Amino acid sequence: MKKIGLVGCGAIGEGVALFIDRNLSKYAYLTTLADKRKTAANSLNKKLLKKAKIKAINNLMKEVDLVIETASQAAAGQIMKQNLKYKKDIIILSVGAIIKDLQILKKFQEKNINLYIPSGAITGVDGLSALAKGNIKKLTITTSKPPAGLTGTAYLKSKKINIDKIKKPTIIFSGNVAEATKYFPKNINVAATLLLASKYDKVKVMIKLNPKIKKNIHKIEAIADEAKIKIEVENASSKINPKTSALTILSTQTLLEKIFSSLKIGS
Repeated sequence: MKKIGLVGCGAIGEGVALFIDRNLSKYAYLTTLADKRKTAANSLNKKLLKKAKIKAINNLMKEVDLVIETASQAAAGQIMKQNLKYKKDIIILSVGAIIKDLQILKKFQEKNINLYIPSGAITGVDGLSALAKGNIKKLTITTSKPPAGLTGTAYLKSKKINIDKIKKPTIIFSGNVAEATKYFPKNINVAATLLLASKYDKVKVMIKLNPKIKKNIHKIEAIADEAKIKIEVENASSKINPKTSALTILSTQTLLEKIFSSLKIGS
């Protein structure tokens, strides 16, 4: 039985925790929760069939075999650094944190620590990873979001963009992945995942505010000598948090199934 620790008890954390609790109970169990908001951890714990312990992150890492981060980009960076000390396998959902410190991937490799990244709110990551072995000439992603998905974003405030006054689809940001993850830390993990999968450091990111839609839409175009790939994904937002894609939760659940598939085969 593998011991799992979850850091972050919000919308994604809840979806992941309940899946482990109900679907992976023969192979793993959620032993520990951590969240700077103790009320969130307590609320999630009440929903679990098998109750977990609520502890600080350091204590969580000491006790588990696998750490799952579903907190925030800021928290993920610190969690990865701490995890190097405890050498536990880890799943990171706030992928933008890795873009800020790409050298950390080498450190994980040197210490033989498995770092997993779910495909998140997009599909076709396997194809983009394959193109990384070829010659990519262009890779763009245009993410369209409804107003609710961008409410309160610091970037909009700094640019004095009033989303209530935007009545038609409007590009509010165009730049690279580093800039996108800096200005939209809660919205653009998709772009960070593309960069890591493709190993193409010139990914162009555009964020479009569209008052006529209610779902997040990602359009990805990759042009390489070997192939042209076009991907369009229309995601339903989480009912708990409109800034979170429901597909992100499902992709993390799928990743967990893959991690524990060897246990299922041998059972």
